[in-house]
Amino acid sequence: MTLALAIDLGGTKVEAALVDETGRIVEGSRTREATGAAAAADRDVLVRAVASVIARCRALPEWASVSAAGIGSAGPIDLAAGTVAPINLPAVHGLALVDLVRQESGLDDVTLRLDGTCIALAEAWLGAAQSVDDAIVFVVSTGIGGGIISGGRLLAGASGNAGHLGQIVVAEIEGDASASTVEQLASGPHIVAWARAEGWDGSTGE
Repeated sequence: MTLALAIDLGGTKVEAALVDETGRIVEGSRTREATGAAAAADRDVLVRAVASVIARCRALPEWASVSAAGIGSAGPIDLAAGTVAPINLPAVHGLALVDLVRQESGLDDVTLRLDGTCIALAEAWLGAAQSVDDAIVFVVSTGIGGGIISGGRLLAGASGNAGHLGQIVVAEIEGDASASTVEQLASGPHIVAWARAEGWDGSTGE
C-alpha cells in the first residue's frame, strides 16, 4: 500500500498525517503543532513546528510506505517558487515550504497547493461535490479558504491562488476601513467577535 504525507498549514496550527490511496488517514498518524501568534511573529517557530509534525510521522512504522508529500497552505502561495505567504502569519511570508518539507521528510515528490484548492479537490473526490462538474467550495476557520471545480477540472490558476475567496473585497465596516474582505468580515474569529458583541457568551466558532 502506497501512502502520502499530508500537511495542512493554517493560521493557528500545522498538522500532518499519513493518508492512503482511498483518502483514509492512517490510524495514529495525525499530529499537530500550534502556530498562531508565535509563528506570526517568528518564522523559526513555524519552521520548528513543521519539522516536529513531520518527524512524528517519520517515526511511524508505516513511513516505509510513504512515497510523496502534499501540502495545503493558507494563502497566498507561489506555485512556481514553492513559497507561501499566509495572511495570518506575516513573519512566514516568502517561506520556501516545499524545500523545507523536502529537507525534513527526505521525499523528492512534494506538491504545494492552496488549502482551498485542496478542500475543493477533497469534496470532488470524496465529499459533497462528487459527480458535480461545476462547484465553488469554501471553508470557514481561522481564515476563509476556497477552491473551484469547473467542467469537472480543478482550477489552480497560474500562481495557485484561484478561488482564494477569503481575500475578495466585499464591504467595509463603519469606522474600520481595513475590514473589507470576506475573511476580515466572516472568518471564525470575526464571527465569534461579532456574536460576543451581540451578547453571546461563547468563545470559539466550534
